[in-house]
Formats: sequence, C-alpha cells, structure tokens
Amino acid sequence: MKSYLWITRQDPRPADSGELIYTLGLIRALAATGEVRLTVLGHRAGDSESDIEGVSWDLPSSIASKSPLSLLSRLPSDAHRLADPRIRDTLRWHIGSATFDGIIIDQAANAWALDDLPEDLPVFYVSHNHEAIVRTEIAGSQEGALPLRLALRFDASKYAALERRLCATAKVISAITPRDESHYRDDFPDKHYCQLPPGFEGEIPSSPERPITEETPRRVVLAGTFEWIAKRRNLEAFLHDAESLFEPAGIEFHVVGKAKPDYFESLSQRHPWARFIPNVPSMAPHLRDARIGLIPEALGGGFKLKALDYIFHGLPLASIGSALSGLPLTPGANVIAAGTTRELASQIATRIDDLEHLNHLAESALARCQKAFDWADRGRTLAAALRKL
Repeated sequence: MKSYLWITRQDPRPADSGELIYTLGLIRALAATGEVRLTVLGHRAGDSESDIEGVSWDLPSSIASKSPLSLLSRLPSDAHRLADPRIRDTLRWHIGSATFDGIIIDQAANAWALDDLPEDLPVFYVSHNHEAIVRTEIAGSQEGALPLRLALRFDASKYAALERRLCATAKVISAITPRDESHYRDDFPDKHYCQLPPGFEGEIPSSPERPITEETPRRVVLAGTFEWIAKRRNLEAFLHDAESLFEPAGIEFHVVGKAKPDYFESLSQRHPWARFIPNVPSMAPHLRDARIGLIPEALGGGFKLKALDYIFHGLPLASIGSALSGLPLTPGANVIAAGTTRELASQIATRIDDLEHLNHLAESALARCQKAFDWADRGRTLAAALRKL
C-alpha cells in the first residue's frame, strides 16, 4: 500500500466553506479506495470530527494572523501565514522519519513546503484555482487607496511565481474545471493532468423535490461564504447592479451563508431592499423558499459548489457564464446565463414569473447533473492519477 503526505491549509473537519468541503471530500474519497495511507499535515481549526480510516492527522499549530512582514517575504501573504516555524519543523520531522511515496500539496499557498522537500520525492499538486489568473484579476479590480492596490498587485505577482514553481516541480496537476486545466497546459504541456470536480455529499433526488408555483416567494437566493475579498466584491457588484431592477419589481433578494455579522449589517444599511442572513445552521430552508439560485462570481475562478446545492434542491440557476466551467449545463437551455451582473439581474427580472421556464431549467439541470458528481468516482480518479508519480 502506498503512503503519501498530504499538506493542506487547515484541518477541514468540520467543512464549513467550499475549499474545506473540497479538501475533505478528496481525502475521504481517496482513503475509501483502500489503496493508500495518508498523513495529513495542516493547521488546527477548532473541534475536529471523528477520524477517517486510513488517515492520520498532524496539526501542530493554528494559522497565524496576517502580518505586514509578508511584504518582505518572497512568499505571498497566505503562504507566509501558513509557513510558521512549527509546521516547517513538523514537515522536516515527517520527511526525516517516514518513507513516503509522494507529497500531495493541496492549494498553491502550501507550496511553501517545496523548500523542505527532497528533490527525489514526487509532488502532486491539487489545485483549487488557477491562482496566477485569479489573484491577478482580483488585484486589478481593487479600488481604493494606491498603497493597498499596489500591495495586492505585488502579492498577486508573488502568488503567480509560487504557483509556477509548484507546477514546474509537480509531476501531476489536478484541476477542478476544464478551463483551469487548459490554462495549466498552456504553460506546462508536458505534465500529467487529471480533472477532479467536487462530489456532492447530500442526497441526490430523482426529480426536483417541489415545483415552483405562484405560492413560491418571488425570491432570489445567494448562498455561500463571504469572507474572501473576491466573494465580497462579487456580491457587492451584484447588489449595485440589481437594485434598480429588483426593488421596483418587488423581487426579494436573500444572501445567506458564512459571514461576519458586522459585514452583513453594513450591507443591510446600504441595501435595505435586500436581506442578509449570516451563519445559518442549514441552507435547506432558504433554498426551498426561493425561485432562483444565484451565482454572480465574475471574480474568483474555481468550481461553484453552491451550484450543486441549488440544483439538488430543485432550484434553477442564474449565473455569470464564466462561473459555469465544470458544470455539464448549456447556457439558455439548462441555466440562465449572462456575461455581466447587470445583464444577469435583467434576465432574472424578466424570468422570475415564467414558472414553466423556471421548472424546466430546474428539471433539466438536475437530469444533467445527477450522475456527474460522485465522490467515490473522484477517489478512484485521484488514486489512478497518483500512480503516475
């Protein structure tokens, strides 16, 4: 049986954000194949859930706070925070005391570990985003004071350099979406690749659990985690563009998910026509009482896990077209899609009362996705890709 050291940002148990759901899903699925033993190295993050068979955990420290000293480091801010002395010492101890068949680096921010890895130990890069593109886009969209904008651009350049180094070192690179894989192939055509879109943890129904009727509130819901700057920028852009369309038409807009309450409170004061509900115990009731699930991400890349929550709860999607990569859906046929948030808000306002069309979108999207997001399949795909090391 092969043995691998999996280096991740933090303990993903419990998984309460998209990146943690993805990491935990892959670890569980890979361990369930029975082909490998995993040692997971990361940072502590609250109370962990029960162990996973075939997986041992080493969590020597908590993630440090952001520090202006990162500006003096060749590492980007995220990687600088993760690469504290205790976790570096723990990595060196594992490398010196155990025999691994390979290293799995989960997210580009964990490429700080490359400095401490022997050259003959093969590396597998589990990508969550094409970070060079995403970080550059976010930095370029930043408004405000010049020093902040320059700092973000400098940090994005360091992120891009770190990811390039990781890709150059890795023997195998996984991508969540076809678009990300294509970008990696452009720069590193000789690497091995595999696509690892996420699976879905919940029950997948055979048909939408309820039709959208006149009694269904004329409500659009946006679910997610609103702690990363890109997520906030996407939300704020949609609020700005939708206000003049939704409020006069009496369309409700609910934003539900993981967020600091004071951030949602500030949004509520600026946009009293919308409702902001932080840190709910379950998304399900909020998804059942809406007509459309929203994906407004023009920034941020990656796969939108909330799309699966919407689809498998019987909600039609309305999405920025670029955010659909990795979903087996056709714009217009299975999803309301647009190139800009303004255009997307306009299409939603036009379609919100077309119940026949909304139900068609919900049914056809469910049919397309029912068998496409199985974690067990991702585990087998990842195990097969690891053999290429």
